[in-house]
Amino acid sequence: MLRRGRIVLNHRHSSFDVGIRDLSSTGAKLKLTEIWAVPETFELQILKPDGSMELVVPCEKRWQSGILVGAKFVRPPRP
Repeated sequence: MLRRGRIVLNHRHSSFDVGIRDLSSTGAKLKLTEIWAVPETFELQILKPDGSMELVVPCEKRWQSGILVGAKFVRPPRP
């Protein structure tokens, strides 16, 4: 599965676009547009095809390898 998303940081003052792969009820594999050190906790905004926000999910980074990041959902998604 490939969807669009956004990692949101700094009390929603900073955001970075990502591709969402392997989305499940407990987490996702994210693909960054460039290499950068994703923080240990962040919000993931899952976007609809039209670019509007579908869900917001608080996440913990489980691993990072280059531009790929494993995210674990720490609470259920909310609209």
